[in-house]
Amino acid sequence: MARKKRLITTISCLGVLVLVILVLIPTLVLSMFLGERIDQPQHNSIEFGIASEEINLTTIDGLNLAAWRTYTDKAIPYGTVIIISGLQWPSVTAFFGYANMLAEHGWDALLIEKRARSLSEGESIGFGTTEWLDVKAGVNFLDADNRSGDLPIIALGTSAGGATVIIAGGEIPRIDGIIAISAYSNFVDLYVDSLPMFRVPRFVGTMSIPFMYLNMGLRLGFDRIRYTPINGIARLGHRPMLLMHSTEDWQVPFSHFENLYQTAQESNINITTFVREGDWHFVCYDQYIGNPARDVEFTQAIIGFLDQFQSRILD
Repeated sequence: MARKKRLITTISCLGVLVLVILVLIPTLVLSMFLGERIDQPQHNSIEFGIASEEINLTTIDGLNLAAWRTYTDKAIPYGTVIIISGLQWPSVTAFFGYANMLAEHGWDALLIEKRARSLSEGESIGFGTTEWLDVKAGVNFLDADNRSGDLPIIALGTSAGGATVIIAGGEIPRIDGIIAISAYSNFVDLYVDSLPMFRVPRFVGTMSIPFMYLNMGLRLGFDRIRYTPINGIARLGHRPMLLMHSTEDWQVPFSHFENLYQTAQESNINITTFVREGDWHFVCYDQYIGNPARDVEFTQAIIGFLDQFQSRILD
């Protein structure tokens, strides 16, 4: 009888320990990101060969965001590409080279520093569940502007920025097209994929998924956790999308590309893909991020995708 009691006690203690671990891991992971601002080194557009106009955007939830507008030399641009950056780095000002490349091909750009980052207001990031409102602020600004009002608006983002523009595309019909670079399909899946890098077995991450959703709901709002790229991509309808990824990306595994692509196909989304062999998280070769025009294949993929909107204007 005593042995049986000890066995029951041991099993109970182990069960409690496992439960504590499953609750604690998501809590610790989210604490690395939520509730803190992120300060990033800032860049001047002149460093990248293009002038810019600094503007202020206001989100529907009352945050002021830093943003920069760049212009093509064309009297009437083909449209505007909204550019946003990743989860923690770099600042969107590191992408003025992208704006320069776009300007050379007839496109204006609007670079938005997302909430809780650098010069923008906000106290916490949101893995795209809140940042899509930052994209909406940019769309509203462009929609009301004389230069860009009736022209195409494309949203481009890298990593968490790629995830955010997919969510935004699903929620904002005014966005005409999406360019998502190294986007994750769902932050919770990315969390599970990342744990083995910290020597936490993958099955532990899988078992802790309900607690991650609970934590995210408590900290971000249960009404917001439905905003995921995998849900957003299914809501794009007829609007085209360019999905870009590298096969060995260790930050956002290629499986996320495959999940998004499969969902796009199942939802009959007009999707174009660009896949690069190797570990290139920005897809653009690292040495050309400041001047992506030198990465010919990368630039051709983006400009080739944008050409369809140019054709619509000319028609």
